[in-house]
Amino acid sequence: MEEQYKLAKKIEQVGAKILETSRSEIYIYMRFLALAFGGLKYAPSDKTATLGTDGYFIYYSPMFIIDRYRFDIKWINRAYIHIIFHCMFRHPSSREGRDKQIWNLSCDIAAEHLIDSFNYSGLRRDMTAEKRRIYTIVNENIKVVSAQGVYRLIESGVIDKIENIIPEFLVDDHDFWTIYENEELQIPNTENNENNENINDNDGDESEENSGSSGTSNKFNDKNQNKGKPSKNDFDDKWRDISSKTQTDMDTFSRESAEKAGELLKYITIENRKGYDYKSFLMKFFTHKEVMRLDLDSFDYIYYTYGLKIYNNMPLIEPLEYKDDNKIDEFVIALDTSASCSGELIKGFLNETYSVLSDNESFFRKINVHIIQCDSKVQSDIIITCREDFEKYVKSFEAMGFGGTDFRPVFEYVNKLIDDGKAENLKGMIYFTDGFGTYPDKMPPYETAFVFLNESYDNSGVPAWASEIIVEREELLKNGGV
Repeated sequence: MEEQYKLAKKIEQVGAKILETSRSEIYIYMRFLALAFGGLKYAPSDKTATLGTDGYFIYYSPMFIIDRYRFDIKWINRAYIHIIFHCMFRHPSSREGRDKQIWNLSCDIAAEHLIDSFNYSGLRRDMTAEKRRIYTIVNENIKVVSAQGVYRLIESGVIDKIENIIPEFLVDDHDFWTIYENEELQIPNTENNENNENINDNDGDESEENSGSSGTSNKFNDKNQNKGKPSKNDFDDKWRDISSKTQTDMDTFSRESAEKAGELLKYITIENRKGYDYKSFLMKFFTHKEVMRLDLDSFDYIYYTYGLKIYNNMPLIEPLEYKDDNKIDEFVIALDTSASCSGELIKGFLNETYSVLSDNESFFRKINVHIIQCDSKVQSDIIITCREDFEKYVKSFEAMGFGGTDFRPVFEYVNKLIDDGKAENLKGMIYFTDGFGTYPDKMPPYETAFVFLNESYDNSGVPAWASEIIVEREELLKNGGV
């Protein structure tokens, strides 16, 4: 029994050593992933026949790792990066009611698509004809390849026969993700694990860079590793922090090596920008005005109540009957109604905008908001003068156009409104679009912001003078009705 125990421990150590070797080989070319490497420890597990992660540990079957390493070392390298990308793009915690099988496949396709864009010999492998076919479909339908975008293609039937596709992209075991879906899965407790000395056991040889990076992520590991069930928020916070710092490193110190990392920097940038507060964004278009409204913060309640008490209900100070406030006054909402933008998405965007403004009590009594539908030309311009008009328009909205996309006619139209005195105090324009269009060369005399879907976002053609915000397709579709 003792000899069997020693053999088992030796096999586990060999498995961990293989993962360390793979990490070291990848690190030579991709030093900007130091924080991500430090965010995952190793733990042998009988809960998987392959390997998988919960965002804190890479759980692995020692014999599986050894057999794979013996025949295909590049597979181990790719699997390691594949798992890291799942974590950096928060795939384990983002299913949110989607079909489990389709979501798992979508995450694998998104991760593999990104890896296959890399120019590193240690990761490159020949692709099968089926894998190339799937990539062709994805590239033709999605500008930014995310798990959410791929899921939509599968759900809509653009990608079909998923049973035949799954083996092409299957790499890791996603069962460890169920802890973020309120499903039971026993996670090994590493505090008193008899094999704990083998987890990330580098025999004291860990590189300076790795030891530094693990220090950053250990604040999350130490917080979660012994609870048995890490929380979704902790996982998201940990990997959002790692992803953000990785983006900074790729933009600065590791820019040269990042150029060989395919579209990783672009995708990380998009992922990190998703959390922008739309309410705060809309406030850029508010106008500062004085309104007739009691300003309850403009006087001292002590003197006020003292006057009521001493002088027989006569207050010493009355509240001001006017107040400085920031509200919607005059701006333009442009809606791209070209063939590539669906009416449901546009209506969802309008509902989201109306919801933000209504919750914030952002309307002056009299407003002048132009809602313009446009594809390659201006299709309609509806003027909203009050809150009721806005609500009525959103409820009865019907898209018009469905041609090509050209942003210039809208800017020309709005500039003419200004010249004709029909938009004298224009604060700015919000342009909802898929991004496929021709931008104007000249900066307009008002602030402009383009709102993109996350799966179609590409800032390569966006003028420097325009602001950008990214919204989720799923969030807009949830807002399909007022």
